[in-house]
Amino acid sequence: MTTLNLDQKAAHYAQKIVKEGCKEVNNDAKKVENLVTKTLGVLQEQGVYACILFLLSRTGDEAKIAPKLSIELYNLLNEVPELSVSLTGQSNPQQVLQTYSDQICENLDTLLFVRDLYEQTLIYARYGAKAAKADTNGTKMQEGS
Repeated sequence: MTTLNLDQKAAHYAQKIVKEGCKEVNNDAKKVENLVTKTLGVLQEQGVYACILFLLSRTGDEAKIAPKLSIELYNLLNEVPELSVSLTGQSNPQQVLQTYSDQICENLDTLLFVRDLYEQTLIYARYGAKAAKADTNGTKMQEGS
C-alpha cells in the first residue's frame, strides 16, 4: 500500500500555480502573489465554495491568472483517490460551482479536508511567488544568510 504524501502534493501544485500564473502575466510574480494572497484570505474567512467563486469572478490581469490557479486546485483534488471528485473537463463556471456544492460541501469531513489542503497549497504558492519575485528583482539570498 502506497501512502499519499499530501504535503508533497501541496508543494508540487503550489509550484505549478506560480509557474503557470507567471506565464500569464509576463513573469510578474507580484501579481501572482497578490491573487494567491487574496484567494487564501477568502478561503480562510469564507470557505472553499467562496474561494472558488472568488476565482471565477476575477477581472483584469487577475482573470488571466485565476483559471491557472483554480485548475491546479482542481487537479490537486484529483490526486486524492478517496475524494472521487469529478472536476476534470468542466469549463462552465456553473458546473464547477455545482460540483463543489454537491461533492465537496455536502460532507463536512470532505469540506474541512479540502479547506486544509487548499490552505496549505496556497500558503506554499504565496511564498513561492515571493521567492520568484525576489529572484526576478535580482535579490537572491546570499549563501549563509
